[in-house]
Amino acid sequence: MSGERYLYDYKSHKAVMYQAGDALYPISSSKSEHWISGDYIFCSNTKTISFWILGKDVYGHLGRGELTREPVYYFGE
Repeated sequence: MSGERYLYDYKSHKAVMYQAGDALYPISSSKSEHWISGDYIFCSNTKTISFWILGKDVYGHLGRGELTREPVYYFGE
């Protein structure tokens, strides 16, 4: 992936993270907190699935394959 894209909060529509390559960084930070592999976003600290990507929508991963009912984030270009 070239360039950057932003992850926005679904409720506030404010950018909360940005993607550079496979890494996700909080806005105003240069330390990656997550990375993307396929349709999943993993936590850098725990190495577990944090979110699931469906199109531009991002759902929270609750564990044991369960997801949040509504998306929590979305990708903007």
